[in-house]
Amino acid sequence: KNRAIAQSFGRFLCFLDADDVMMPQRVRVQYDAALAFPQCVIGCQVKREPEGSTERYTRWINSLTQEQLLTQVFTSHGPTIIMPTWFCSRQWFDSIGKFDESGKGVPEDLLFFYEVIRKGGGMFRV
Repeated sequence: KNRAIAQSFGRFLCFLDADDVMMPQRVRVQYDAALAFPQCVIGCQVKREPEGSTERYTRWINSLTQEQLLTQVFTSHGPTIIMPTWFCSRQWFDSIGKFDESGKGVPEDLLFFYEVIRKGGGMFRV
């Protein structure tokens, strides 16, 4: 992730895993939200395919309120906005720091999430 970010350019970062598909309006909607909430990681809801895979977890992440995006991050489920939906300004990302990619099994997205909170940032889902 850090290498991809270092090789990218532009004012905003939009994350997506290689096996994921995004809706056509995702970037526009998240971009607008990032302008309104510049110190937030902006996420979105997800749809799993095949339908019903990780049903309980998917229902949980999609039903969280804006307030719960912060309070529920401390549960055993981990980040309340899953990494492949993250969108944020490069400036905000750089102020947080890089992902901890120090070894196998390191929960780099969760650690980054905690650092966002520690530095006064937030989470917002569109």
